[in-house]
Amino acid sequence: MDTPTTDDFTGPGTNENGWRGSEGAERAETSKEALGKLKTSAAETASHLKNAAASVSSDAKDYAGSVAADAAGAFKEAVESNKTAGADAIANIAHSVKDAADGIEKQAPQVASMVRSAAEGVERISTDIRDRNVGELLDSVTKFAQRQPAAFFGVGILAGVVLTRIMRSADRS
Repeated sequence: MDTPTTDDFTGPGTNENGWRGSEGAERAETSKEALGKLKTSAAETASHLKNAAASVSSDAKDYAGSVAADAAGAFKEAVESNKTAGADAIANIAHSVKDAADGIEKQAPQVASMVRSAAEGVERISTDIRDRNVGELLDSVTKFAQRQPAAFFGVGILAGVVLTRIMRSADRS
């Protein structure tokens, strides 16, 4: 049995693709057109996919930004609420100190005057905390710490001691 060679398929009336006559040329042209349409369609599909991916990416960024803004708003609201509660607690301490000063007024008027003066300072701090936003308070604390680092450290220790005593007395109740 003889194996056919390429020479067996070519001959008079065949074109470069091995197809015979005008029918082969038409098929070649149709194939080229189909290939061109396929390439165009593939390019359009790739463009559509690219645009869809960009749209999804943009939507995801917008959503993430929205979620971050919502979280920041909730955090700011919680901090503001706690700031007000803290200012109220400081004001209550100042009122208690004033009451204590009134109680020792007869026995030690000078000490009562100093205690009352300190309580008024604490009241001013409470009002200042209540009237300012959190950013302004942080700026004030930072500036104070830069101007008076030793006093800032001392106030921090004093605040820690006071808070510890308050917590311990609350646990006993």
